[in-house]
Amino acid sequence: MDWEVRHALNYETLLTAAGGSEAKAGEAFDRAKELLDINEPFDRNYGEYARLLDLDIAAVRQAYEENVRAFGTLEGKVWIINRDSPLWPRQVSMFAYIPRFLYVQGDVNLLKQPIVSVIGTRSPSLEGRKLAYQSSLALAKGNFVVASGLALGIDAIAHKSVLSEGEKTIAVIGTPLNQTYPAEHKELQQIIGEQGAVVSRFGPATRTQKFHFLLRNRLMSALSLANVVVEDRDGGGAVRQASFALEQKRLLFFYQQSLDNHAVLWPRQFLGKERVYVIKKPANLPGAITKAVKGIQKTAKELQKIQQLELFD
Repeated sequence: MDWEVRHALNYETLLTAAGGSEAKAGEAFDRAKELLDINEPFDRNYGEYARLLDLDIAAVRQAYEENVRAFGTLEGKVWIINRDSPLWPRQVSMFAYIPRFLYVQGDVNLLKQPIVSVIGTRSPSLEGRKLAYQSSLALAKGNFVVASGLALGIDAIAHKSVLSEGEKTIAVIGTPLNQTYPAEHKELQQIIGEQGAVVSRFGPATRTQKFHFLLRNRLMSALSLANVVVEDRDGGGAVRQASFALEQKRLLFFYQQSLDNHAVLWPRQFLGKERVYVIKKPANLPGAITKAVKGIQKTAKELQKIQQLELFD
């Protein structure tokens, strides 16, 4: 068994035994690395792992057996990468709630490409559907990898638009790779896994919870250099991701039509904030993102020069 797979299996077993608490599992896993050889099969150290979690051996054994079965359900080429792997996307390491492992089905190298998330409501208007389609194609043709969350509505349109042109897309999902939500997107998830990449922060034995989709949004935003909210309602998942994007110092774009829609208030909460841009046409997206990135890089270099000069004052 590959050592990354074994490490992931050991960690996910601890997570299951800890009732899904990443804090408890992470603490136990870090302690195990100090006290045990975590390259060994988990079942050789049931007692030690049970003591680390303050649980009885039977509960830990059950969690391990459950995870062994779940890992066996992973199909196709699945990459399991941890924070020390050269495949790990370094941009993810700069945000809160960083996962221990990423599970990637498909082209793992897409995680190192310039990624832009196209996100929005599950019930888009006709204009919203059009903007999602045009935005995704413009970005793909502008040499950006389009990411979205496999949800109904805007997300599905983003994925399908890119795939229809033979381009690659990334689906960042809120379930393990061996599950699909919504169920009707099972075939779409499979196609993306074959032609692009499906990314999850959840091990295959994870029992999906509602808050996992917010963790999915945090991860998607962190993977992306920019997030484009095509259309959403107040309090929607895309708006929550927009907040995560600013928290993570990512670029945020939304359309003038959202600002002009007085039935929603969310666009106004972002106006005037750093790294936020309002655009009118999808065709403007690639150029606007490139210009914004160059502007940030220039500012960072100027700030570095000032800091270096201050060292000699």
